[in-house]
Amino acid sequence: MLLRAICMIVLCFSGRSVAVAQLNAEQHFERVMKNPNIQVEGQVTGEGFCWHAAHAANDFVTGYLAFEDTAWLDQAVKYFDWLVGVMAEGPDGYKGWIGPFIYDKSVWCDVHVGDAIVCNPMLRFAEVVLKDEGLSAQYGEAANRYVALAKKHLIEKWDTRGTWHKDGPYGSYASWDRYLKPGDLSEWREIEIQKSSLSLPFNKQFDMGIASLRLWRITGEVKYREKAERIFRLMKSRIRLVDDHYVWNYWEPLGSWDVGGDDLRHWVNVHPYRNYQAGEVGDIVEAYHSGIVFDRVDIERIVRTNLKVMWSGDLENPKWRNSNAHGEWAPPTPPPEGWKGRAGTLWSALRDFDGTVRGLYEKTLEPGKLSHAFYHNVTAKQAIGFDRKYKMEAEVFEVPFSDCADLTMVAMLPSAIGHAQASVLICKSETGGTLEVGLYGEDGERIVVLYDNTMMGGTDGVKGVFTMPWDGTNAMGKPVRPGRYYMRWTLNGAYRQIPVWIE
Repeated sequence: MLLRAICMIVLCFSGRSVAVAQLNAEQHFERVMKNPNIQVEGQVTGEGFCWHAAHAANDFVTGYLAFEDTAWLDQAVKYFDWLVGVMAEGPDGYKGWIGPFIYDKSVWCDVHVGDAIVCNPMLRFAEVVLKDEGLSAQYGEAANRYVALAKKHLIEKWDTRGTWHKDGPYGSYASWDRYLKPGDLSEWREIEIQKSSLSLPFNKQFDMGIASLRLWRITGEVKYREKAERIFRLMKSRIRLVDDHYVWNYWEPLGSWDVGGDDLRHWVNVHPYRNYQAGEVGDIVEAYHSGIVFDRVDIERIVRTNLKVMWSGDLENPKWRNSNAHGEWAPPTPPPEGWKGRAGTLWSALRDFDGTVRGLYEKTLEPGKLSHAFYHNVTAKQAIGFDRKYKMEAEVFEVPFSDCADLTMVAMLPSAIGHAQASVLICKSETGGTLEVGLYGEDGERIVVLYDNTMMGGTDGVKGVFTMPWDGTNAMGKPVRPGRYYMRWTLNGAYRQIPVWIE
Protein backbone atom coordinates (compact mmCIF):
# COMPACT_ATOMS: atom_id res chain seq x y z
CA MET A 1 0.00 0.00 0.00
CA LEU A 2 2.82 2.40 0.87
CA LEU A 3 4.56 1.68 -2.44
CA ARG A 4 1.34 2.34 -4.38
CA ALA A 5 0.82 5.58 -2.48
CA ILE A 6 4.34 6.74 -3.31
CA CYS A 7 3.80 5.87 -6.96
CA MET A 8 0.55 7.84 -7.04
CA ILE A 9 2.43 10.85 -5.66
CA VAL A 10 5.05 10.43 -8.38
CA LEU A 11 2.34 10.20 -11.04
CA CYS A 12 0.42 13.18 -9.73
CA PHE A 13 3.64 15.18 -9.67
CA SER A 14 4.41 14.12 -13.26
CA GLY A 15 0.93 15.19 -14.36
CA ARG A 16 1.73 18.87 -13.78
CA SER A 17 2.40 21.23 -16.70
CA VAL A 18 5.96 20.65 -17.89
CA ALA A 19 7.85 22.99 -20.18
CA VAL A 20 9.16 20.97 -23.11
CA ALA A 21 11.74 22.42 -25.47
CA GLN A 22 10.89 22.40 -29.19
CA LEU A 23 13.85 20.56 -30.68
CA ASN A 24 15.10 21.32 -34.17
CA ALA A 25 14.64 18.54 -36.73
CA GLU A 26 17.35 19.73 -39.11
CA GLN A 27 19.93 20.00 -36.35
CA HIS A 28 18.99 16.55 -35.10
CA PHE A 29 19.56 15.12 -38.59
CA GLU A 30 22.98 16.73 -38.78
CA ARG A 31 23.96 15.25 -35.40
CA VAL A 32 22.82 11.80 -36.51
CA MET A 33 24.82 11.97 -39.73
CA LYS A 34 28.01 12.85 -37.81
CA ASN A 35 28.00 9.46 -36.12
CA PRO A 36 31.35 7.94 -37.24
CA ASN A 37 29.86 4.44 -37.10
CA ILE A 38 27.57 5.10 -40.07
CA GLN A 39 30.21 6.61 -42.34
CA VAL A 40 30.54 4.25 -45.30
CA GLU A 41 32.69 4.00 -48.37
CA GLY A 42 30.52 3.35 -51.38
CA GLN A 43 28.03 0.61 -50.54
CA VAL A 44 30.01 -1.39 -47.98
CA THR A 45 27.79 -1.62 -44.90
CA GLY A 46 26.88 -4.83 -43.04
CA GLU A 47 25.14 -5.73 -39.79
CA GLY A 48 27.34 -3.51 -37.63
CA PHE A 49 26.39 -0.50 -39.75
CA CYS A 50 22.71 -1.40 -39.41
CA TRP A 51 22.80 -1.46 -35.61
CA HIS A 52 24.26 2.05 -35.54
CA ALA A 53 22.02 3.35 -38.33
CA ALA A 54 18.91 1.98 -36.63
CA HIS A 55 19.79 3.60 -33.31
CA ALA A 56 18.48 7.00 -34.43
CA ALA A 57 16.12 5.86 -37.19
CA ASN A 58 13.00 6.10 -35.02
CA ASP A 59 13.84 9.60 -33.82
CA PHE A 60 12.27 11.40 -36.76
CA VAL A 61 8.80 9.90 -36.41
CA THR A 62 9.07 10.27 -32.64
CA GLY A 63 9.90 13.96 -33.16
CA TYR A 64 6.90 14.44 -35.43
CA LEU A 65 4.55 12.80 -32.91
CA ALA A 66 6.04 14.83 -30.05
CA PHE A 67 5.83 18.24 -31.74
CA GLU A 68 3.38 17.75 -34.67
CA ASP A 69 5.97 19.46 -36.86
CA THR A 70 6.35 17.98 -40.36
CA ALA A 71 9.97 19.15 -40.48
CA TRP A 72 10.69 15.89 -38.66
CA LEU A 73 9.06 13.91 -41.47
CA ASP A 74 11.13 15.84 -44.02
CA GLN A 75 14.26 14.73 -42.21
CA ALA A 76 12.91 11.18 -41.94
CA VAL A 77 12.62 10.95 -45.73
CA LYS A 78 16.10 12.42 -46.10
CA TYR A 79 17.58 9.88 -43.69
CA PHE A 80 15.66 6.87 -44.98
CA ASP A 81 16.44 7.66 -48.61
CA TRP A 82 20.10 7.88 -47.72
CA LEU A 83 19.91 4.46 -46.04
CA VAL A 84 18.21 2.96 -49.08
CA GLY A 85 20.89 4.52 -51.27
CA VAL A 86 23.68 2.61 -49.54
CA MET A 87 22.03 -0.77 -50.04
CA ALA A 88 23.81 -3.13 -52.42
CA GLU A 89 22.30 -5.69 -54.78
CA GLY A 90 23.28 -9.30 -54.19
CA PRO A 91 23.80 -11.93 -56.88
CA ASP A 92 20.17 -13.10 -56.58
CA GLY A 93 18.80 -9.63 -57.35
CA TYR A 94 17.74 -8.80 -53.78
CA LYS A 95 19.10 -5.73 -52.07
CA GLY A 96 20.44 -5.51 -48.55
CA TRP A 97 22.95 -3.79 -46.33
CA ILE A 98 25.84 -5.99 -47.42
CA GLY A 99 29.21 -5.95 -45.72
CA PRO A 100 31.50 -7.90 -43.39
CA PHE A 101 29.71 -10.62 -41.41
CA ILE A 102 29.70 -9.42 -37.81
CA TYR A 103 30.81 -12.84 -36.48
CA ASP A 104 33.40 -13.61 -39.17
CA LYS A 105 34.75 -10.70 -41.18
CA SER A 106 36.41 -13.02 -43.70
CA VAL A 107 33.07 -13.10 -45.56
CA TRP A 108 30.40 -10.57 -46.55
CA CYS A 109 26.63 -10.91 -46.34
CA ASP A 110 23.35 -9.26 -45.43
CA VAL A 111 21.36 -10.59 -42.47
CA HIS A 112 17.76 -10.69 -41.27
CA VAL A 113 18.26 -8.47 -38.25
CA GLY A 114 20.17 -5.80 -40.15
CA ASP A 115 17.44 -5.52 -42.76
CA ALA A 116 14.63 -5.57 -40.21
CA ILE A 117 15.92 -3.01 -37.73
CA VAL A 118 16.48 -0.49 -40.55
CA CYS A 119 13.21 -1.22 -42.36
CA ASN A 120 11.02 -1.16 -39.24
CA PRO A 121 11.40 2.60 -38.61
CA MET A 122 10.53 3.16 -42.27
CA LEU A 123 7.36 1.12 -41.80
CA ARG A 124 6.52 3.13 -38.69
CA PHE A 125 6.83 6.27 -40.83
CA ALA A 126 4.64 4.72 -43.52
CA GLU A 127 1.94 3.77 -41.02
CA VAL A 128 1.78 7.28 -39.56
CA VAL A 129 1.71 8.90 -42.99
CA LEU A 130 -0.71 6.64 -44.85
CA LYS A 131 -3.48 6.80 -42.26
CA ASP A 132 -3.56 10.62 -42.49
CA GLU A 133 -4.96 12.14 -45.68
CA GLY A 134 -2.98 15.36 -45.37
CA LEU A 135 0.33 13.62 -44.64
CA SER A 136 -0.32 11.06 -47.34
CA ALA A 137 -0.63 13.80 -49.97
CA GLN A 138 2.82 15.10 -49.03
CA TYR A 139 4.72 11.98 -48.00
CA GLY A 140 2.68 9.11 -49.45
CA GLU A 141 5.03 8.42 -52.33
CA ALA A 142 7.97 7.94 -49.96
CA ALA A 143 5.84 5.85 -47.58
CA ASN A 144 4.78 3.51 -50.38
CA ARG A 145 8.38 3.13 -51.50
CA TYR A 146 9.38 1.98 -48.03
CA VAL A 147 6.48 -0.47 -47.88
CA ALA A 148 7.49 -1.92 -51.26
CA LEU A 149 11.09 -2.16 -50.08
CA ALA A 150 10.13 -4.14 -46.97
CA LYS A 151 7.83 -6.43 -48.91
CA LYS A 152 10.45 -7.39 -51.49
CA HIS A 153 13.86 -6.93 -49.94
CA LEU A 154 12.98 -8.05 -46.41
CA ILE A 155 10.10 -10.54 -46.28
CA GLU A 156 10.15 -11.92 -49.83
CA LYS A 157 13.95 -12.07 -49.89
CA TRP A 158 14.41 -14.17 -46.78
CA ASP A 159 11.47 -16.41 -47.68
CA THR A 160 12.86 -17.01 -51.17
CA ARG A 161 16.25 -17.81 -49.71
CA GLY A 162 14.64 -20.65 -47.74
CA THR A 163 15.24 -19.31 -44.25
CA TRP A 164 11.57 -19.26 -43.15
CA HIS A 165 10.29 -22.48 -41.56
CA LYS A 166 6.69 -23.33 -40.63
CA ASP A 167 5.94 -25.86 -37.91
CA GLY A 168 2.31 -26.46 -36.97
CA PRO A 169 0.97 -23.09 -35.72
CA TYR A 170 4.52 -21.75 -35.37
CA GLY A 171 7.13 -20.25 -37.64
CA SER A 172 10.73 -19.14 -37.32
CA TYR A 173 13.75 -17.91 -39.24
CA ALA A 174 17.17 -19.52 -39.41
CA SER A 175 20.34 -17.80 -40.55
CA TRP A 176 21.38 -18.30 -44.17
CA ASP A 177 24.33 -20.44 -45.24
CA ARG A 178 25.47 -18.37 -48.23
CA TYR A 179 28.17 -15.72 -48.21
CA LEU A 180 30.18 -13.47 -50.51
CA LYS A 181 33.90 -13.13 -50.85
CA PRO A 182 34.87 -9.62 -49.69
CA GLY A 183 34.34 -7.12 -52.47
CA ASP A 184 32.84 -9.71 -54.85
CA LEU A 185 29.07 -9.40 -55.25
CA SER A 186 28.89 -11.76 -58.23
CA GLU A 187 28.16 -15.09 -56.50
CA TRP A 188 26.65 -16.38 -53.26
CA ARG A 189 28.86 -19.20 -52.02
CA GLU A 190 28.22 -21.95 -49.50
CA ILE A 191 31.08 -21.29 -47.11
CA GLU A 192 31.41 -23.09 -43.79
CA ILE A 193 30.80 -20.45 -41.13
CA GLN A 194 30.13 -21.36 -37.49
CA LYS A 195 26.72 -19.65 -37.08
CA SER A 196 25.26 -20.73 -40.44
CA SER A 197 21.77 -22.29 -40.52
CA LEU A 198 21.05 -21.71 -36.82
CA SER A 199 17.67 -20.46 -35.67
CA LEU A 200 17.78 -16.75 -34.90
CA PRO A 201 17.54 -15.69 -31.24
CA PHE A 202 14.15 -14.38 -30.15
CA ASN A 203 15.08 -10.70 -30.42
CA LYS A 204 15.92 -11.18 -34.11
CA GLN A 205 12.83 -13.32 -34.71
CA PHE A 206 10.80 -10.49 -33.20
CA ASP A 207 12.40 -7.88 -35.47
CA MET A 208 11.09 -9.87 -38.44
CA GLY A 209 7.75 -10.31 -36.68
CA ILE A 210 7.35 -6.57 -36.13
CA ALA A 211 8.05 -5.90 -39.81
CA SER A 212 5.34 -8.41 -40.72
CA LEU A 213 2.93 -6.95 -38.17
CA ARG A 214 3.37 -3.42 -39.53
CA LEU A 215 3.02 -4.57 -43.11
CA TRP A 216 -0.27 -6.21 -42.16
CA ARG A 217 -1.57 -3.11 -40.41
CA ILE A 218 -0.56 -0.95 -43.39
CA THR A 219 -1.67 -3.19 -46.26
CA GLY A 220 -4.34 -5.41 -44.71
CA GLU A 221 -2.69 -8.45 -46.33
CA VAL A 222 -3.41 -11.38 -44.04
CA LYS A 223 -0.24 -13.27 -44.98
CA TYR A 224 1.80 -10.76 -43.00
CA ARG A 225 -0.38 -11.11 -39.92
CA GLU A 226 -0.07 -14.90 -40.17
CA LYS A 227 3.72 -14.68 -40.25
CA ALA A 228 3.81 -12.37 -37.22
CA GLU A 229 1.42 -14.64 -35.32
CA ARG A 230 3.55 -17.70 -36.01
CA ILE A 231 6.67 -15.97 -34.69
CA PHE A 232 5.04 -14.67 -31.51
CA ARG A 233 3.14 -17.92 -30.88
CA LEU A 234 6.38 -19.88 -30.93
CA MET A 235 8.02 -17.57 -28.43
CA LYS A 236 4.98 -17.61 -26.14
CA SER A 237 4.98 -21.42 -26.21
CA ARG A 238 8.54 -21.35 -24.83
CA ILE A 239 7.89 -18.93 -21.95
CA ARG A 240 8.36 -20.39 -18.46
CA LEU A 241 5.82 -19.61 -15.74
CA VAL A 242 7.54 -19.27 -12.36
CA ASP A 243 5.21 -18.52 -9.47
CA ASP A 244 3.24 -15.57 -10.88
CA HIS A 245 5.67 -14.20 -13.47
CA TYR A 246 7.32 -15.09 -16.78
CA VAL A 247 10.91 -15.99 -17.65
CA TRP A 248 12.18 -16.72 -21.16
CA ASN A 249 15.50 -17.47 -22.80
CA TYR A 250 17.41 -15.34 -25.25
CA TRP A 251 18.05 -18.28 -27.59
CA GLU A 252 16.36 -21.64 -27.95
CA PRO A 253 16.45 -24.46 -30.52
CA LEU A 254 13.54 -23.95 -32.91
CA GLY A 255 14.27 -26.68 -35.44
CA SER A 256 16.16 -29.96 -35.75
CA TRP A 257 18.95 -28.03 -37.50
CA ASP A 258 19.87 -26.58 -34.07
CA VAL A 259 20.71 -30.04 -32.72
CA GLY A 260 24.03 -31.75 -33.39
CA GLY A 261 24.23 -35.36 -32.25
CA ASP A 262 23.09 -35.49 -28.61
CA ASP A 263 23.73 -31.81 -27.97
CA LEU A 264 22.80 -28.32 -29.13
CA ARG A 265 24.69 -26.18 -31.60
CA HIS A 266 24.18 -23.06 -29.47
CA TRP A 267 23.75 -22.08 -25.82
CA VAL A 268 20.34 -21.69 -24.14
CA ASN A 269 19.75 -19.26 -21.30
CA VAL A 270 18.51 -15.83 -20.33
CA HIS A 271 21.18 -13.47 -21.67
CA PRO A 272 23.41 -12.64 -18.69
CA TYR A 273 24.94 -9.41 -19.97
CA ARG A 274 22.67 -7.67 -22.49
CA ASN A 275 19.18 -6.25 -21.99
CA TYR A 276 17.69 -7.77 -25.13
CA GLN A 277 14.55 -8.57 -23.16
CA ALA A 278 13.73 -4.87 -22.82
CA GLY A 279 13.39 -4.67 -26.60
CA GLU A 280 11.56 -7.99 -26.75
CA VAL A 281 9.01 -6.67 -24.25
CA GLY A 282 8.49 -3.66 -26.51
CA ASP A 283 7.74 -6.03 -29.38
CA ILE A 284 5.38 -8.11 -27.22
CA VAL A 285 3.57 -4.90 -26.30
CA GLU A 286 3.17 -4.00 -29.98
CA ALA A 287 1.83 -7.49 -30.70
CA TYR A 288 -0.60 -7.12 -27.77
CA HIS A 289 -1.82 -3.74 -29.02
CA SER A 290 -2.29 -5.31 -32.47
CA GLY A 291 -4.54 -8.02 -31.04
CA ILE A 292 -2.36 -11.07 -31.63
CA VAL A 293 -1.16 -13.91 -29.38
CA PHE A 294 -0.88 -12.10 -26.00
CA ASP A 295 -3.61 -11.17 -23.52
CA ARG A 296 -3.86 -9.09 -20.35
CA VAL A 297 -2.71 -11.96 -18.14
CA ASP A 298 0.49 -12.24 -20.18
CA ILE A 299 1.21 -8.53 -19.79
CA GLU A 300 0.46 -8.61 -16.06
CA ARG A 301 2.89 -11.50 -15.58
CA ILE A 302 5.60 -9.63 -17.51
CA VAL A 303 5.00 -6.55 -15.35
CA ARG A 304 5.47 -8.71 -12.25
CA THR A 305 8.75 -10.05 -13.66
CA ASN A 306 10.10 -6.53 -14.01
CA LEU A 307 8.79 -5.09 -10.73
CA LYS A 308 8.78 -8.06 -8.34
CA VAL A 309 11.84 -10.00 -9.51
CA MET A 310 14.12 -7.48 -11.21
CA TRP A 311 13.60 -4.21 -9.30
CA SER A 312 15.06 -3.42 -5.88
CA GLY A 313 11.85 -1.59 -4.89
CA ASP A 314 13.67 1.71 -4.35
CA LEU A 315 11.98 4.61 -6.16
CA GLU A 316 14.75 7.13 -5.52
CA ASN A 317 17.73 4.94 -6.39
CA PRO A 318 16.34 1.94 -8.29
CA LYS A 319 18.61 -1.01 -8.91
CA TRP A 320 17.97 -3.89 -11.28
CA ARG A 321 18.92 -7.53 -11.73
CA ASN A 322 18.22 -10.10 -14.42
CA SER A 323 14.80 -11.68 -15.00
CA ASN A 324 15.91 -15.21 -14.03
CA ALA A 325 17.07 -14.22 -10.54
CA HIS A 326 16.01 -16.41 -7.62
CA GLY A 327 14.93 -15.66 -4.06
CA GLU A 328 15.11 -12.34 -2.22
CA TRP A 329 16.31 -9.31 -4.12
CA ALA A 330 20.07 -8.87 -4.17
CA PRO A 331 22.40 -6.93 -6.47
CA PRO A 332 23.67 -8.88 -9.48
CA THR A 333 27.07 -10.51 -9.17
CA PRO A 334 29.96 -8.88 -11.04
CA PRO A 335 30.60 -10.19 -14.56
CA PRO A 336 33.42 -12.67 -15.12
CA GLU A 337 36.71 -11.47 -16.51
CA GLY A 338 36.44 -10.45 -20.14
CA TRP A 339 32.75 -9.51 -19.98
CA LYS A 340 31.01 -6.20 -19.37
CA GLY A 341 27.84 -5.54 -17.42
CA ARG A 342 24.99 -7.61 -16.11
CA ALA A 343 21.50 -7.68 -17.61
CA GLY A 344 18.73 -6.01 -15.63
CA THR A 345 16.84 -2.82 -16.41
CA LEU A 346 13.44 -1.16 -16.39
CA TRP A 347 11.21 -2.57 -19.14
CA SER A 348 9.93 0.87 -20.08
CA ALA A 349 7.59 -0.43 -22.81
CA LEU A 350 5.27 -1.51 -19.96
CA ARG A 351 4.51 2.15 -19.13
CA ASP A 352 1.21 1.83 -21.03
CA PHE A 353 -0.08 -0.61 -18.40
CA ASP A 354 1.42 0.20 -15.02
CA GLY A 355 1.78 3.41 -13.03
CA THR A 356 4.90 2.28 -11.19
CA VAL A 357 6.69 1.57 -14.46
CA ARG A 358 5.57 4.93 -15.81
CA GLY A 359 6.80 6.76 -12.71
CA LEU A 360 10.17 4.99 -12.80
CA TYR A 361 10.52 5.73 -16.50
CA GLU A 362 9.78 9.43 -16.09
CA LYS A 363 12.59 9.72 -13.56
CA THR A 364 15.10 8.50 -16.19
CA LEU A 365 14.23 11.25 -18.69
CA GLU A 366 16.45 14.25 -19.27
CA PRO A 367 14.94 17.63 -20.24
CA GLY A 368 15.98 18.70 -23.71
CA LYS A 369 16.04 15.14 -25.01
CA LEU A 370 13.57 13.77 -27.55
CA SER A 371 12.43 11.01 -25.18
CA HIS A 372 11.51 13.63 -22.57
CA ALA A 373 9.46 15.63 -25.08
CA PHE A 374 7.64 12.55 -26.40
CA TYR A 375 6.80 11.37 -22.90
CA HIS A 376 5.30 14.67 -21.74
CA ASN A 377 3.58 15.55 -25.02
CA VAL A 378 2.25 12.09 -25.85
CA THR A 379 2.66 9.29 -23.29
CA ALA A 380 1.73 11.22 -20.14
CA LYS A 381 -1.55 12.29 -21.75
CA GLN A 382 -2.62 8.67 -22.32
CA ALA A 383 -4.52 6.79 -19.61
CA ILE A 384 -2.83 3.84 -17.97
CA GLY A 385 -4.69 0.64 -18.76
CA PHE A 386 -5.00 -2.41 -20.96
CA ASP A 387 -6.97 -1.01 -23.90
CA ARG A 388 -5.39 -2.14 -27.16
CA LYS A 389 -4.20 0.79 -29.29
CA TYR A 390 -5.20 -0.77 -32.58
CA LYS A 391 -8.91 -1.47 -32.62
CA MET A 392 -8.70 -4.90 -34.20
CA GLU A 393 -10.32 -8.15 -33.20
CA ALA A 394 -8.02 -9.91 -30.77
CA GLU A 395 -6.93 -13.52 -31.30
CA VAL A 396 -5.08 -14.83 -28.25
CA PHE A 397 -2.90 -17.94 -28.42
CA GLU A 398 -3.46 -20.12 -25.37
CA VAL A 399 -0.50 -21.96 -23.85
CA PRO A 400 -0.89 -24.70 -21.17
CA PHE A 401 1.42 -23.10 -18.60
CA SER A 402 2.45 -25.00 -15.49
CA ASP A 403 4.84 -23.82 -12.80
CA CYS A 404 8.13 -25.71 -13.04
CA ALA A 405 11.05 -23.45 -12.20
CA ASP A 406 13.82 -26.00 -12.85
CA LEU A 407 12.98 -26.94 -16.44
CA THR A 408 14.23 -23.88 -18.29
CA MET A 409 13.50 -25.19 -21.80
CA VAL A 410 11.34 -27.93 -23.33
CA ALA A 411 10.70 -28.58 -27.01
CA MET A 412 9.77 -31.15 -29.61
CA LEU A 413 11.47 -30.47 -32.94
CA PRO A 414 9.41 -30.25 -35.03
CA SER A 415 6.24 -29.89 -32.96
CA ALA A 416 4.09 -31.27 -35.81
CA ILE A 417 5.18 -34.57 -37.41
CA GLY A 418 3.76 -36.84 -40.04
CA HIS A 419 3.61 -40.65 -40.13
CA ALA A 420 6.96 -42.18 -39.13
CA GLN A 421 8.65 -38.76 -39.22
CA ALA A 422 11.59 -38.31 -36.89
CA SER A 423 11.54 -35.69 -34.15
CA VAL A 424 13.82 -34.68 -31.31
CA LEU A 425 12.56 -34.30 -27.74
CA ILE A 426 14.74 -31.87 -25.83
CA CYS A 427 14.83 -30.16 -22.45
CA LYS A 428 17.23 -28.21 -20.28
CA SER A 429 17.22 -28.10 -16.50
CA GLU A 430 19.00 -26.10 -13.84
CA THR A 431 18.98 -29.08 -11.46
CA GLY A 432 19.42 -32.80 -11.92
CA GLY A 433 16.99 -35.48 -10.86
CA THR A 434 14.49 -38.00 -12.14
CA LEU A 435 13.04 -37.07 -15.50
CA GLU A 436 9.96 -38.55 -17.11
CA VAL A 437 9.02 -37.71 -20.70
CA GLY A 438 5.54 -38.77 -21.73
CA LEU A 439 2.88 -38.21 -24.38
CA TYR A 440 -0.56 -37.23 -23.05
CA GLY A 441 -3.96 -36.83 -24.65
CA GLU A 442 -5.88 -33.58 -24.52
CA ASP A 443 -7.99 -35.13 -21.75
CA GLY A 444 -4.87 -35.52 -19.58
CA GLU A 445 -4.62 -39.31 -20.01
CA ARG A 446 -1.06 -40.59 -20.34
CA ILE A 447 -0.61 -42.48 -23.58
CA VAL A 448 3.03 -43.55 -23.46
CA VAL A 449 6.12 -42.99 -21.30
CA LEU A 450 9.07 -42.33 -23.57
CA TYR A 451 11.76 -41.86 -20.93
CA ASP A 452 11.96 -42.46 -17.18
CA ASN A 453 15.44 -42.07 -15.75
CA THR A 454 17.88 -39.50 -14.43
CA MET A 455 19.26 -36.35 -16.05
CA MET A 456 22.00 -33.91 -15.11
CA GLY A 457 21.37 -30.21 -14.53
CA GLY A 458 23.29 -27.04 -15.25
CA THR A 459 22.77 -23.34 -14.63
CA ASP A 460 24.90 -22.05 -17.50
CA GLY A 461 23.89 -21.93 -21.16
CA VAL A 462 25.39 -25.30 -22.13
CA LYS A 463 25.03 -27.87 -19.35
CA GLY A 464 21.86 -29.68 -18.30
CA VAL A 465 20.57 -30.50 -21.81
CA PHE A 466 18.76 -33.80 -22.48
CA THR A 467 17.79 -34.99 -25.97
CA MET A 468 16.16 -38.13 -27.34
CA PRO A 469 14.63 -39.14 -30.68
CA TRP A 470 10.96 -40.03 -31.17
CA ASP A 471 9.21 -41.24 -34.30
CA GLY A 472 5.58 -40.82 -33.28
CA THR A 473 5.01 -44.40 -32.05
CA ASN A 474 3.52 -45.75 -28.82
CA ALA A 475 4.89 -48.36 -26.39
CA MET A 476 3.94 -51.12 -28.86
CA GLY A 477 5.90 -49.47 -31.65
CA LYS A 478 2.74 -48.57 -33.53
CA PRO A 479 2.03 -45.05 -34.86
CA VAL A 480 0.01 -42.80 -32.58
CA ARG A 481 -3.27 -41.79 -34.17
CA PRO A 482 -3.34 -38.34 -35.81
CA GLY A 483 -4.43 -35.53 -33.53
CA ARG A 484 -3.32 -32.94 -31.01
CA TYR A 485 -1.48 -34.15 -27.90
CA TYR A 486 0.68 -32.83 -25.09
CA MET A 487 4.32 -33.74 -24.62
CA ARG A 488 5.11 -33.51 -20.92
CA TRP A 489 8.48 -33.34 -19.16
CA THR A 490 8.23 -34.09 -15.40
CA LEU A 491 11.26 -33.39 -13.23
CA ASN A 492 11.27 -34.08 -9.51
CA GLY A 493 7.48 -33.96 -9.37
CA ALA A 494 6.90 -30.71 -11.33
CA TYR A 495 6.23 -30.59 -15.05
CA ARG A 496 6.08 -28.47 -18.20
CA GLN A 497 4.08 -29.51 -21.24
CA ILE A 498 3.56 -28.23 -24.76
CA PRO A 499 1.02 -29.08 -27.47
CA VAL A 500 2.27 -31.33 -30.29
CA TRP A 501 0.56 -32.57 -33.43
CA ILE A 502 0.59 -35.94 -35.14
CA GLU A 503 -0.52 -35.50 -38.75
